[in-house]
Amino acid sequence: MAQSDHSMQLPETEAIADQRMGLAAEKKVILDQFQIASKSCWKQFAVNDCLFKAKQQKYQALAPLDQREMALNARQRVLKESERQQRISGKTQETPKDKALP
Repeated sequence: MAQSDHSMQLPETEAIADQRMGLAAEKKVILDQFQIASKSCWKQFAVNDCLFKAKQQKYQALAPLDQREMALNARQRVLKESERQQRISGKTQETPKDKALP
């Protein structure tokens, strides 16, 4: 039974890794856009106001991605804890078999 539980968690671990890669790609796009926007700000008269707005847009765009990343972190912690509990329960079940009878 523990074997089937472990095999069910592996695809979820892979799904989390895939989602992390997707989040990283989305963040890269946002940060690239910010770099472009901030460079264009230096061509304007009101540089500070432009930079402030560019930073504001960056943070607003990153906020939902950060929330998704925190949710992924929480799911991964739950999976790791579950795997740890399975290893512990597997060791306690194997221990009586390994001990010699007095």
